[in-house]
Amino acid sequence: MKEVQSKREANKIQKKEAFLGAAEKLFAEKGFENTSIDEVVKHAGLTKRTLYQYFQSKEDLFYAVALKGARQLYEASINALRLGENTREKIRLANLAHLTFFRDYPDLFRILNYLPANRQNIEASPHYQEIRHLDAARMEYLGSLAIAGASDSSINPNLDMKKAVFFGFFSAFSLLYTAGFMDKSVWNTLSIDEGEFLEFGFDLLANALK
Repeated sequence: MKEVQSKREANKIQKKEAFLGAAEKLFAEKGFENTSIDEVVKHAGLTKRTLYQYFQSKEDLFYAVALKGARQLYEASINALRLGENTREKIRLANLAHLTFFRDYPDLFRILNYLPANRQNIEASPHYQEIRHLDAARMEYLGSLAIAGASDSSINPNLDMKKAVFFGFFSAFSLLYTAGFMDKSVWNTLSIDEGEFLEFGFDLLANALK
């Protein structure tokens, strides 16, 4: 009996992964708006009825794909925050973890930062809610750095510590977001290497907190 249940569970996981793989490929190539459920089903080699056994809506499927990236990014950033020897270094390392994710998974980065129009379906998506939970946990961790920053002297004591911590984090993310959705030909026009510019920007932000 257990063996039968195990096979059923394995089959369910396999089908869900087939949908997620097809959806990630299509969302990356065509974007959310230009990808249909019918296309996902066709690429997965399954049926629409089966898809809706795993995902409530197209938005839920989209955020199931995004959740894959959110989990990777959360783990990488939290690990980086634990490594830094002081608050400013923790912020710098967390930002570099985001840069690594941006470089290694550019499609997932763009998917993770795209917002579909149907707010009702978004809010109803359990996968979206899990992403929100991960974001909230990360923000809570960052908030705790304000207390540490006040005692380790790595951030200018004349600054509002909480605002300084989130400035260092959000400003770096804004750089990545801009670069992620910008035409790559801009870097050629400017004769600037994208990666070097982003690392320079992150160091500049970290130094601004001294």
